[in-house]
Amino acid sequence: MLQAAWFWQTAYEQANPPVAAGPAPVTEPSGVPDGDLAVAHSSNDGSSSKMPALAFDLGAVKPGSIVDKFTFSVTVDSDPQAANTPNPAVVACLPTRLWPAALGGDYTDEPAVDCSTKVAPKIDGSTYTFEITQFAQQWLDDQNFGVALVNDPDNTSTPFQVAFTGAKTVKATMTYTPGTTAPPVSAPVTDTTSGTTSGAGSTGSSGPVSVPAPAVGDVPGAGAVAGNDSGGQPPQVAPPSTPQLKPVAKVSAASSAPGRAFWFGAAAFALLLLLMSFVLGAEPQPVGTGGGSRLDRVLRGAATDGSVLAGRS
Repeated sequence: MLQAAWFWQTAYEQANPPVAAGPAPVTEPSGVPDGDLAVAHSSNDGSSSKMPALAFDLGAVKPGSIVDKFTFSVTVDSDPQAANTPNPAVVACLPTRLWPAALGGDYTDEPAVDCSTKVAPKIDGSTYTFEITQFAQQWLDDQNFGVALVNDPDNTSTPFQVAFTGAKTVKATMTYTPGTTAPPVSAPVTDTTSGTTSGAGSTGSSGPVSVPAPAVGDVPGAGAVAGNDSGGQPPQVAPPSTPQLKPVAKVSAASSAPGRAFWFGAAAFALLLLLMSFVLGAEPQPVGTGGGSRLDRVLRGAATDGSVLAGRS
């Protein structure tokens, strides 16, 4: 039990609506033992002059769970001061908003209720059991506003009041199927440049790709897991490939010996010297006048100058 409350519209407030919230007149006792939860009907319409509300803590149930069954039971108080009526027209309905935890609170604080789906109790002696599976499912899927016990809206003539023992005696039972999370799957990759779809690990043209996220429960290959051959196998992720290394040719150090260009240059230079020697010796001279080539005359002149210098010394 998360919290409990009951709200009261006094006879004076019913006769003079609306009346600001305040304590009940001294002359109008509630007839509800301390700590009890009371339901009452005392008008000529389908409203309730007393209405309890209960809220249960479902924090341990994960979102997405399916409620298989939810029941709770309340017990009629046998205290003589409790004005209890046999077989009261009590039903369970959904509150439409949050409400304060007040015992004997003013009716202006009570929440409005939705009785489009109302649940009648199973009565076993003084025990009233309500099966409100659809309400509990709504608490999980939306907001937990609890449950309210009210006069059956179809009862517009028979007044009653029944007091149930306090919140500590309320018993609740719930069975549910826990919510599951879909296992991660490998989504197909769509190549937007070519419009083709390939599975994970396959090769294709490069370009921008879009990877749609799978919806919960939309798991490829689910039929195969359940034994349906039509489901196919789930996509497999290819292991990362290892680049292949190619042998590289051995690199040797460059030789210090002269290359072809050096030898071509040397041959050209030698040929040039040879041509120069032919040009210089192209004019023959008479022998008696110091004939010979110009190169011979230069060499003989150099030898003569050397002899003269030697004789003077």
